[in-house]
Parts: sequence; structure tokens; C-alpha cells
Amino acid sequence: MNNLARKHSTHSGALTAANEHHGDVGLTAIAAMRCMLGKNSAASQFDKLTQQQRALVLFAARLKPSEYLNRPLMSFTAEQREAVRTSIIALVDLARAFSNLSLSRDQFISPPKLAPAIKQQTNSSPSPQPQDELTALEAVNRQMLEVMAQMDGIKSHEIPAQ
Repeated sequence: MNNLARKHSTHSGALTAANEHHGDVGLTAIAAMRCMLGKNSAASQFDKLTQQQRALVLFAARLKPSEYLNRPLMSFTAEQREAVRTSIIALVDLARAFSNLSLSRDQFISPPKLAPAIKQQTNSSPSPQPQDELTALEAVNRQMLEVMAQMDGIKSHEIPAQ
């Protein structure tokens, strides 16, 4: 039995549990290939960004986009790459702040405010009473019905196409 224990310990090195996570073999292989090529996944992703996206990251990193826009990330100095890394983290945090919000146009572009127009009306004339509003609405409805009747009359007198 002692022989069996020695064989196992010399063969496998450290003992590990069967359900212990040993890492993703594929990711480890890709990382090793990237290391051989001298490029990591962040640099690869940075190099795939559009010019507008890259300019945004560079601006947040306080690097001149006009100077660094067309350069691959791995050509930057270590200090510049660290600035790019922190700017990406800040932009991800910013995106996370807005991730659960509706970003539709109506959230940003509101209809014109009626308050100034209402103030001008109240200064020039007394405030409208509910009865006045109903009378105005009835007048608009009557005008609409008259226009519709005129349109029906025009349609009935049209000359058929030959």
C-alpha cells in the first residue's frame, strides 16, 4: 500500500479534487498562442474597434486620437496601455450606469414646453373656464364636420377618369 501511495504522489505531483476547476484548456491554449504572437485578447479587441470607438477610448485615456488612432495597442508604451485600460474600465462603468434605462428618443427630446405660452395667455386674457373650453371644442367639432361634408360633396361631383 505504501508503494501505491508513493507511485501516485510521484506521478501526479500535487493531489487535486476531482471536481476542482482546472481552467479552460481552450482559453489557455489561445492565451499561449497570443503570448507567442505578442498580442493579448484586449489588444486584439482594441484593434477591431471602429475609428470612432477607438477615438473615444483614446480621448478618455487623455491620448491624442489624431496621433494614436491608427496605431495598434501593442505599439503603445506600458504607461499609455495602462491609460487605455483604465479608460475602457471607466467607459464600461459608464455603460453599466445606463444599461437598465430606456434610451429612446422621447427620454432625451421632449416636446416644447407650453408654460411660456400659457403665461402669455393668462397675462392678456382671463383664464378660460371649463364651459368656454367645451364651447371651443364643440366649435372645432362642428367645423370638422362641415369640412368633411364639403369633401364628400367634392368627391361626389368629381369627373370620372376616361
